[in-house]
Amino acid sequence: MLAAIFLTVLVYFAVSTAAYFTDPYTTTVAYSFVGEDAVTVSGYVVRDEEVLPGGGELVYSSRSEGERVGRGGTVALVYPSAQALSDANTLRDLTGQLEQLRYASSLASGSRASAHLDDEISGALVEFHSALAEDRLTAAGESGRSLRSAVLRRSYAFSGAGDLEASIASLQERISALSASAETDVVRVSAPSAGLFSGLVDGYETVLTPSSILELDPAGYRAVIPEGDVSGVGRMVYGTGWSFVALMRSEDARRLQEGGPVRLRFQTGLDRDLTVTVEHISAEDGGRRVVVFSSEKYLNLTTLLRRQNAQIIFDSHDGIRVPRSAVRVGTQEIMDENGQPLLDSQGNPKTQSVTGVYCLWGDTARLKPVTVLWQEDEYILVAPDEEALSAFSSERTREGRRLRAGDQVITAAAEVYDGKVIQ
Repeated sequence: MLAAIFLTVLVYFAVSTAAYFTDPYTTTVAYSFVGEDAVTVSGYVVRDEEVLPGGGELVYSSRSEGERVGRGGTVALVYPSAQALSDANTLRDLTGQLEQLRYASSLASGSRASAHLDDEISGALVEFHSALAEDRLTAAGESGRSLRSAVLRRSYAFSGAGDLEASIASLQERISALSASAETDVVRVSAPSAGLFSGLVDGYETVLTPSSILELDPAGYRAVIPEGDVSGVGRMVYGTGWSFVALMRSEDARRLQEGGPVRLRFQTGLDRDLTVTVEHISAEDGGRRVVVFSSEKYLNLTTLLRRQNAQIIFDSHDGIRVPRSAVRVGTQEIMDENGQPLLDSQGNPKTQSVTGVYCLWGDTARLKPVTVLWQEDEYILVAPDEEALSAFSSERTREGRRLRAGDQVITAAAEVYDGKVIQ
């Protein structure tokens, strides 16, 4: 029995393999694709920054990452002891719960209030999941707090006014007791000037500045290291712009022009393409140049970014991707305005040479003319050749000859021509 099963499986695979190698036609699906002419570089995000003195484990940051703070605004609190910090955190949590319960108490009972809270919980769940999936931890923390707040309000909103008022009274008593015993020897850290607050200090704040990076050469770039003694409760980011300084190959840097725009895409930390300005290109040294890119947008989203890998996108093409082997040169009959083939002096149909791909059309091969947009080693991006399609006067015929995403493209064939029956 085992021998019979083994023989059956062997025959099956032998037949399948033979059919694969003897089949004269191979097809694949054409699909929409964006081809990009880009290079990957590594560099530093640079801003006008100032470190706020202080630090340690007894610091509470009262501002969120990238939040704008006015001059003299409190950005952090330094507590004299671990117990004082713990009591202050407990007091803040209780105060937040009290606000949420008061909000729940103000809601009118009924289906409308229920629907409102359910929608809020659903929205917070979606935002929280999206932020985690995109590795945006700051946004995930904010969404998580909103989700907890909505769930708490939902749990109390319809449990009865008596239970809700009792919970509010209990929280008020605990808040009063903690407030009375709280230590007052707390140091407030204020913003020296208006700007954006960031809770991260990495030692590059004084090493890389908007003015110093314009004087960097390749040797100076390689020598960049952060300060050894890094301390501070955070930093203030000033101005409205930021820069990205990178070391590039000279042949890539020559494709850029100072003052010209280019697209920049960070691989992590910022989920969007940015149009930046080429601010400076250094002199060549060892086949490398230092290039500085600048932008006036999304400063508040870059406060946590420093060492980054990024793509410099010189050009992009949106088309239909097909294998290189699928693109062929074929012939196409020339039609008159009535959709009839034009004849030469000998009565034969006139034809023109076109670049195209053969696609399955039922059980026949149909040539669909294309224009090559972009070429890579393994694939080609194409678009329908409108000039060649105009040779067909019938709209129905033109649309039948137009290449679309999802078409079955013939990539290999022993012999193929327009109208050939594919067995």
